[in-house]
Amino acid sequence: MPPVSAPPRILLVDDNAANLILMRLFLGCDYRIDEAANGREAVDRFAASAYDLIFMDLEMPVLDGHDATKAIRALELRQKRPPTPILILTAHSLDEQRDRCRVAGCSDFLIKPVRKAAILAVLQRFLGRDTPAPDMPAPAPPQAAAPSPRALLVDQERLSLLLPLFFDTAAKTLDTARLALDRGDLDTARRQGHKLKGSALSYGFEAIGLAAKDLELAGEAPHAAAALDRAARLLKAAGGKPF
Repeated sequence: MPPVSAPPRILLVDDNAANLILMRLFLGCDYRIDEAANGREAVDRFAASAYDLIFMDLEMPVLDGHDATKAIRALELRQKRPPTPILILTAHSLDEQRDRCRVAGCSDFLIKPVRKAAILAVLQRFLGRDTPAPDMPAPAPPQAAAPSPRALLVDQERLSLLLPLFFDTAAKTLDTARLALDRGDLDTARRQGHKLKGSALSYGFEAIGLAAKDLELAGEAPHAAAALDRAARLLKAAGGKPF
């Protein structure tokens, strides 16, 4: 009887709990999955354990994806470990970001919103495993605030179980942005817009994602406040917590 190979071990690195749960849904049950809430935690986990592949968010507190990737590559060199595939997840699509990812030592990167089909393709490319065909979404009832079915390749019934977590995380993100604007910290508010943009688009809420993008790109506080208000209204209309 041939030996039974252990399932590949994957490290998910993201400061957004809703994104981590969605990635777990995409990956299914065929992998051993660990999580890290920031780059520092990811480096510590990598130092203690071997992983077959890492999905690394780009913008995180404590240590971002660029610096975490550099630290992991340095650790591999010191310990003479083979390079682990590191896939950067980002809502940025600029060539500058591509170059920074390559310089940091990442293997490739995926632009948010990440589709399940893209995740499966990455697993096939880097792990060489046969992966199941992506779930086709069930038709959703026509309502303006509902997630767009074409934005996700994942079973809508299972996705609906995750929406309370997304709504809670999105509301907290907007709270943080509002407090930042109140104290005149536009940069922090814009970072929260970037964070919400990636999460909202990944869950299929395109209108919320676009409002969050306007917040991210706002050059002045009044424009940021207007975008934040729009995102909050859309979140409430979608069924999220009042803001």
